[in-house]
Amino acid sequence: MIVWFLSSNSSFPDGVHFDRRRFGPIPENTILDVDTRTGEVKSQWGNNTFYMPHGLTIDSQENVWLTDVAMHQVFKYSKERTLVLSLGERFVPGSDSTHFCKPTDVAVSSDGEDIYVADGYCNSRIVKFDSNGKKVRQYQIPAEEKQLVIPHSLVLIESLQLLCVADRENRRIVCFNIKSAEGKVKTIIEHPSLNTIYALTYNPLKNHLYAISGTGVRTDAVGYTFSADSKSFGRLLSIWKANEKFGEPHDLAMSNNGQFLFVGEIRPNRVIYFDKFL
Repeated sequence: MIVWFLSSNSSFPDGVHFDRRRFGPIPENTILDVDTRTGEVKSQWGNNTFYMPHGLTIDSQENVWLTDVAMHQVFKYSKERTLVLSLGERFVPGSDSTHFCKPTDVAVSSDGEDIYVADGYCNSRIVKFDSNGKKVRQYQIPAEEKQLVIPHSLVLIESLQLLCVADRENRRIVCFNIKSAEGKVKTIIEHPSLNTIYALTYNPLKNHLYAISGTGVRTDAVGYTFSADSKSFGRLLSIWKANEKFGEPHDLAMSNNGQFLFVGEIRPNRVIYFDKFL
């Protein structure tokens, strides 16, 4: 398991540009490789490199992808921790094909050819790139329909040709057809019990889609399990909580064997894991 640390300083004076005069890079190692059986930190890296790391993805080749919302960039590191690709311009926000504005997450196809970026806190769009970092297309909802408001997390369900997005502030999950040339919406998961959706993950062994909510004024953070089967996709199967009350969940990850579900929180700063999760 790899853990990242998210800086939470209020450091965008105009809401978009990061205040580098006040805040430098995080001096501590921000990426930790943790043995999930013992809790031992096996390795750590990333000191004096990132300013506000946010989304973290490990692809099928063990490359590490992460977003930095302060730098408005996406980075790909090899499993040897060498930087091999960067997208976006350092500290320059934008909405064209070569810029992001506070990107939140990355999803990568199993063959490594397709890269999807949730962009993010400002642009509220999903951008697809090829393996060389060239923009292929953009996924957005038609103008006359309810737009994405902070697409916060991505998950690919390749067996169904879906890219699902945690549409955080709209309290829903939007799934795009990745084979559609126009990037059309295939389905939307909405439910009266859904709160702000912060993160998604997928278990292909059980055909389950998991989501985690934030904490509301009168509601606690909870997790959701949905069917990801083609015949019953989006059906709510269960709502779950931690033994110790969730604080502020921010991310989800599923182990490769489908037995462990990890919930990353920012307050308190911890990772909770569920053993043999259903």
